Amino acid sequence: MTETTPSDRFVVETPENIRFGYDVADIGSRFLAIFVDSLIQGALYIIMFFTLAVLANQLTRIELPRPINDALAVLVVVALFLIQFGYFPFFEIVLNGQTPGKRVFGLRVIKDNGYPLSPLDSIIRNLIRIIDFFPFAYGVGLVTMFLNARAKRLGDFAAGTLVVKMRQVRLQDLPRTHAPAAAPTLIPPGIAQLGEADITLVEAFLQRQASLVNRDALALQLAQRLAAKMGLGAATTPQSSAEAYTFLQNTVAAFRRTRAPSSRAAL
Repeated sequence: MTETTPSDRFVVETPENIRFGYDVADIGSRFLAIFVDSLIQGALYIIMFFTLAVLANQLTRIELPRPINDALAVLVVVALFLIQFGYFPFFEIVLNGQTPGKRVFGLRVIKDNGYPLSPLDSIIRNLIRIIDFFPFAYGVGLVTMFLNARAKRLGDFAAGTLVVKMRQVRLQDLPRTHAPAAAPTLIPPGIAQLGEADITLVEAFLQRQASLVNRDALALQLAQRLAAKMGLGAATTPQSSAEAYTFLQNTVAAFRRTRAPSSRAAL
């Protein structure tokens, strides 16, 4: 379940009854982000046209067969299409809801339910970008964003997505109301059963725990659900809130280590 508040907050309530909120990205920061992305696209166009100019200069000295010339023309059209329409889905999929411009301004695209963006969601929202751009300079998109509280353009409505502001919080910077856990040296059993959505939820809870009601009970409930999904026995399942915080922090750290390049190389 989701709701918004008058202070431009987007509040998510998970099936585990954990409530946390995001700041909805304002129109100004979104246009600054797309300005940066447009500059990068422009640089890619310049590189492509410079490369084509050099190739054309070389190819004029060679009589190429008609089919090869036609194939080269098709490749140019494909390259133009990929730069214009493939840029945004590519980076949003690779960078988990961010483009270089969004990353500069701390923005991220998420689902309306608070979960991470899927590849299909990104493709849908960016295909509708063509309509949002009409008649020029995102005219339709800008009007749509002004007419709804979450500053969503048509592409966001079609894909069920939302652009939010992300606060960069490191695990070691989170407030600790319980004894800190020793750094784990081994990957906990069952960590492979968890997905990115599970860890994103835990990170969101840890980041916002200070403002949550009944956070200790919620931490224990979330830790026990995670332990059950990992297939852990009763002996290793947290039984107190202190154990729950330690378990959640260690699980997040272990999961991120398994996704690090060095961990993948070792496997």
